[in-house]
Formats: sequence, C-alpha cells, structure tokens
Amino acid sequence: MERTAEPSVTATPDPTEEPTDPTANPVNPVIADYDGRKINLAESWEGANICTELPNGEVHCYDTDQEALADPDLPAQVREQSLKASALQASDPRDNCAADYWCLYQDANYKGRKLQFSSDGKKNLGDYGFRDKLSSVFYWVGQWSLNYGDATIWDSRSWPLDDRQRQLEPPKGWPNFQNLPYPGGGNWNDKVDTFEVNRA
Repeated sequence: MERTAEPSVTATPDPTEEPTDPTANPVNPVIADYDGRKINLAESWEGANICTELPNGEVHCYDTDQEALADPDLPAQVREQSLKASALQASDPRDNCAADYWCLYQDANYKGRKLQFSSDGKKNLGDYGFRDKLSSVFYWVGQWSLNYGDATIWDSRSWPLDDRQRQLEPPKGWPNFQNLPYPGGGNWNDKVDTFEVNRA
C-alpha cells in the first residue's frame, strides 16, 4: 500500500510578526537595599515605590519620596536642591524627582513606581524589573554647570535597532509615552527595554 506523505510540521512565519533582536542582553538582576534587607529588583520590588541608582553604584529603594530625597548617600547638593523643590509643594514633577536625575515612572503623568538614574551608560530595564513598563519620564536641571547630556530609549527586541530608538532632550518632561509616536505605528508606552543616559 502506498503511504501518503505526511504534512510538514515546519511552522510558517507570521509575516506580520516583527523579528526579535538576538543580541538582546539577558537579565542580570540588580540587588537593591530596601527596608534593611536585600531585594532582587528583576523578580520583585517587594512593596518599594522608588529605587535610586546612587553615585557609588548601589541602588537604594524606599517607600516614600521623602525618604528617597533625604537619603544621605545622595550627593549633598542634590539632596539640598531636591528637598527645596519638594518643600515648595508646587504642582510640578520636581516635587518628587531628584535634581539632575532621570526619573522613570511606571504610569503616565509622573505617577506609579519610580526608577531614578544619574550615571552615564545603558540601563537594561529588565535588570530593574522595569522592562516594558515605562510610561513617563522627567528630568530637571539642578546644576546648570553640569553637562547633563540627553537620553535614548530603546526597544531592543525589534529589528533593526536603529529604527527602534528615540532621543530625549532635557530639560523637560514626557508625561505620557502614549503621545510618543513609535516607528511603524503605535506609541512608546510600555515598550522600552533599555534606557541610555548620555553624559556628553
């Protein structure tokens, strides 16, 4: 009896599916200090609301903006300027964003969990438990003498990467990433994988 050829099991690629970047960095979890213990941010923030990358490379997490802005490990001038802005209680994101820091928010309009960066370089947001969760960003200049540069956001799983990045020019805020057009359609909300600080 003649056997009928079995159909191929090879999947047909979806022509609408974007290829992923094979060079995307694996997660290297950031271990932060929070409430007297160490936590793995890539797994869970364990109730923390704010996490700040400090000049010494450590990451500290906090429950409130007041705790974050008063951290003695922040540079004295940053603490002074940040607390002064916070004391004004104006309707301004500077109330809760550390001076000369990039403040990344999980929700639009500078709300929700917040991640603060100052040092130069690329930050893999997956390491901080923040991949595909970024909805707004704020930066304000406390020291005009500081060469604050700019920042670049990346969607590292889409290809080519040159088409999946956007430059952010301070000093200003981006209150809603749904208003940032994404290459090929849509918007940048919940699409950022890497945040690069460029201190020129």
